[in-house]
Amino acid sequence: MEIMNDIFKDTINELEKSYNELGQMRKQLLSMSLDPFNYLFEGKDPIYKTMDQKISNETISTLKKELIPLFEEQEFEEGVIKVKEYIKLLQENLEKQK
Repeated sequence: MEIMNDIFKDTINELEKSYNELGQMRKQLLSMSLDPFNYLFEGKDPIYKTMDQKISNETISTLKKELIPLFEEQEFEEGVIKVKEYIKLLQENLEKQK
């Protein structure tokens, strides 16, 4: 009986380890979906500050329609926060252009 108990505990430990590794991989994959946008907001002179209204609005639309729903569905709160931050920066920049 003790051998079965040990096997059961080992199996559970292995499953928990696999589950945690999959969770980390999921998070990395979701983070990667931000990569095409990150470069717009990084550096001393971020590119988003030079974007015209059309491109800014298209970027906002993509962030709102594509990434936020994806991140919310996957419960990736860090991504939702980052996207909302990007949208805010773009909207502020649009206001400056008026």
